Amino acid sequence: MITSRQHKLLRFLLQQREHVTLTTLAEQFCVSNKTIQRDLNVINEYLTDSEVRVSKKVGSGVLLEAENAAELLKLELQLNDESEESDSVLGHTRRVKIASWLLSETPKETSINKLSERYYISNASVVNDLKIIEEWIKPLGLQLFRSQSGTRIKGSESNVRQAMAALINGLINHQDFGLVNHSRLDPNTYKALVQYFGEEEVDFVQVLLQEMEQALAYPLGEAYYINIFTHILIMMRRRISGNLLYEKEEVSRKSLEDSVFLIASQMVTKIEEHIGLSLHEDEVWFIYQYIISSGVLIDENNSNGLLHVDLFSEEARDVTTSLVNRFSQLINIDLNHDSQLYEGLVVHIRPLINRLHYEIAIRNPLIDDIKNELEDVYQITRITVENIFVRCTEKRVSDDEVGYLAVHFQAAIERQITQKRVLLVCSTGVGTSHLLKSRILRAFPDWEIIAAIPASKLQNANQELAPDLVISTVHVPDIDTPMVYVTAFLNDADLQRITEKLITEKLHHASNVHTVAI
Repeated sequence: MITSRQHKLLRFLLQQREHVTLTTLAEQFCVSNKTIQRDLNVINEYLTDSEVRVSKKVGSGVLLEAENAAELLKLELQLNDESEESDSVLGHTRRVKIASWLLSETPKETSINKLSERYYISNASVVNDLKIIEEWIKPLGLQLFRSQSGTRIKGSESNVRQAMAALINGLINHQDFGLVNHSRLDPNTYKALVQYFGEEEVDFVQVLLQEMEQALAYPLGEAYYINIFTHILIMMRRRISGNLLYEKEEVSRKSLEDSVFLIASQMVTKIEEHIGLSLHEDEVWFIYQYIISSGVLIDENNSNGLLHVDLFSEEARDVTTSLVNRFSQLINIDLNHDSQLYEGLVVHIRPLINRLHYEIAIRNPLIDDIKNELEDVYQITRITVENIFVRCTEKRVSDDEVGYLAVHFQAAIERQITQKRVLLVCSTGVGTSHLLKSRILRAFPDWEIIAAIPASKLQNANQELAPDLVISTVHVPDIDTPMVYVTAFLNDADLQRITEKLITEKLHHASNVHTVAI
């Protein structure tokens, strides 16, 4: 199977009559050239049993080719069928609407006939859609319950809201970008939420959260802001429709002295005034959980940004220290003294622990790109997280959460290459070596060029000077020190090779070794 993006890429290529460059495709789909190359490799495997192939032409790009036009038409029909029969609820507008309606109406029942009339499809199509929806909601702790009186979704209020949020996130992912920016909600998200809940309700929650952040004295990170935004809208919608399901078990109560709990209580009061209906006291606890499970937007230009006492905990510090230690061991690079990594992680870990405890899911909109672009770091982060969190919680950390942590580790690794002692090997003249040195220092200003030598002196210079890296414009005998071959003019491809030598190769080796070992 191919992903949604690969599906769109293949359909796009079907419409082309001339070669298209990787750069053009990358711009078209808002990803990197590297991601497009990986997608094309997957598409090639997908086309193995087809008479269509991806033709690559140096300097021109790629083009779909076949012995005759009929094969291209056959592929197009196949893609159309797959689009219609996709098993992904989020990939099919009608199923999204049906699932959304059932969740909104929970615990009320509806009949197959009513769904057939509502969505203008046959009873057989409704039954087929319900089977797919049933499989989709099962991992979310929900069941599709059928009886003689009708069909309904069965489960807890918390799981119903999580499922509704997942559907809405899917709608957000598939909206086209608009032109108007509404405060912290990007146009894409604002448009999707307004379509689902209405402009008045969205604007009310926007003001509500602005006041909440002022009371907290710190802003929430963007993904967390959207998460709590969506869940409050869902809570309001379900209360207005009279469908709320309250848990029979008694929930824990916080002391009124807890400042965040008081803020949540004030928010519930404002919601009650807005909708003209009373809310169960559990809703205060619900909003409280989401606030303390939300990450914080850190302003790196503010020297006090990381010093907010409420953002730290001893447990978060211990877990962070363990994560950094374990990750450093796996890649054989010591990151323990990187204060920026520690501070960035410790602020993220505390709400992460809360999200695991309260079973709150957070969506990472960049997760696919992180898995593609930071493949090795993501894999090593996953191993690290499983090693550490198994000791403090029995709950699995989601891919979305691992993705956020992987970005912190990637930034720390890249900071490791900012200070290096470099030996240049260049035999094309003093002028060329000066040019190469100048361009290296422009790209890596914190590096130290300890010497520029001819190839004949490399062995002795390498032993005496002990450089971190050797950069050469000519082929030389193998040595223990990492070495990169570049052109005398140090172009973009050369810079990429340097980065890969210092980071990518080492990470790839660590990822392969530890993946096998686990």
